[in-house]
Amino acid sequence: MAIVFENSTGTMSAEDAVQRPAGLRLLLVYCGLYALLWTVLTVKLDPTVPYDALEALNWAVNGEWGSPKNPWLVGMLFRPATEFSAAVLSLYWYLSHFIAVAIGLIGVWVLAYRLSGCRQLAWLALLTLNLSGVINFDIIPYNDNHLLVALWPWMLLLVIKAGFDDARYWLAFSAVAGLATMAKYSTLAFIGTLFLLTLVLPSLRRCYRCSWFYAGLLLGVLLVLPNILWLSQHQFAAFNWVASQVTPQLNGRALIAALLIFYPLGVLAWLLHRSGAQLAWPALLEKQVVLLLLLIPLSIILLYFTLHQAGRITEWLQPFVVPAPALLVGCCRSRPLKSLRTSLWSLAGGAMLFWLGYTLVMSSNIRNAGQKFVGIKAFSEELQQQWQQRCATRLYYVGGSHLAHWLTFYASDRPQVVTRWSNEQQPNIYNATIMHRHLQQRGVLLLSSPGAETCQEGLFATTLSEWPGMRLSEMLLVRFRASPTQSEQPVCVAFVGPQPLSN
Repeated sequence: MAIVFENSTGTMSAEDAVQRPAGLRLLLVYCGLYALLWTVLTVKLDPTVPYDALEALNWAVNGEWGSPKNPWLVGMLFRPATEFSAAVLSLYWYLSHFIAVAIGLIGVWVLAYRLSGCRQLAWLALLTLNLSGVINFDIIPYNDNHLLVALWPWMLLLVIKAGFDDARYWLAFSAVAGLATMAKYSTLAFIGTLFLLTLVLPSLRRCYRCSWFYAGLLLGVLLVLPNILWLSQHQFAAFNWVASQVTPQLNGRALIAALLIFYPLGVLAWLLHRSGAQLAWPALLEKQVVLLLLLIPLSIILLYFTLHQAGRITEWLQPFVVPAPALLVGCCRSRPLKSLRTSLWSLAGGAMLFWLGYTLVMSSNIRNAGQKFVGIKAFSEELQQQWQQRCATRLYYVGGSHLAHWLTFYASDRPQVVTRWSNEQQPNIYNATIMHRHLQQRGVLLLSSPGAETCQEGLFATTLSEWPGMRLSEMLLVRFRASPTQSEQPVCVAFVGPQPLSN
């Protein structure tokens, strides 16, 4: 079934989007080069991985169908890297992020081409994202947002394909939507909105008479069901964590955050107006559907965070900006009257300026960005050597303060934490399989929080109470410097040496 696009120069079928091999090669080269350049830059200049990488690694090691913050996809995608060294782990972290971004950028171009029927407008939508930090440095601290960047544009495209082209695409939509939901629960806002639209719009309501829709529904249920079971067994920890971050209170920062994130759309609208394109609410139903799919959840989230105080509002809003330029160019009632060549080259230049700007900030160590917490690398290896000298065995387990979590990433022995899961405490990083005999057989290295002036057993009271019978064999006060510009802080290190198992 051919779909007609609204434009002033005639009509174009959706199938034309896959009949331009030269254009597609250029798109793949651009997105691949984008991912390569940003991966090389961040691997070379970022001092340490963010704390979210430690979480992803821990969830991957546990290998469960859920985690205290996210569904199972974050840990599942990090699982192939669990045996890597710290250097390769870091490469995997950054490479996986920018490969996901590249996949999302391709999706933005294809979605924009589908909605506008114009290759130049598709490129304009994609390159507009170069004005935003969301797809490059803002994406790095999160272990889930890059997955939404990769999946949401394709999810919106597949809604059109399933609802207006071929019902068999419901299967592909369910696969992508299910994976997006298992990356981050905020995807459920799209799913709920789509459900309402299938009830309201006759063109979508016919899906309930199609077997492919129910096959897709079954696939989606199979993807999310393991996580539902995990949540029920763990006191719905992920939802509890979100609830703990939010308090009822009028919050003016939500609107400011939205303006800081969505300003590229204002630039895009200006470029379109300057080129002579007319923007209006589209007449084609498929365009209206994807616009509503984005606007309704975004409006609800904005309203919620205007009435509630939360930690990182931008984290919730960032993924919404990625497909937004594609939807905006889809609102063009006519193609541009003037050439977009200058705008396209200017936006492409913006991508290089962001890359060079990030290089300058990190290499010049502006506001300690290039050396932030870099001392944890040498500190992790130093503590591992201290353990091996005293216990003559590899370091299997670490515990105590959050400082110990970094050793699971940067100590070459790749130790695991000794914190067990508790439905009451719901720890963010934990060990799903550890038992008392494991600690007795292999021992554990405990770290206090930085700032301990003297070593005393009370610094490890929480861990000792969790493992009755654990005895500290030695305590040592060491010095930790988070970065070269910061002063040293004392850290108490306790050793629980391996002991033979009793018969």
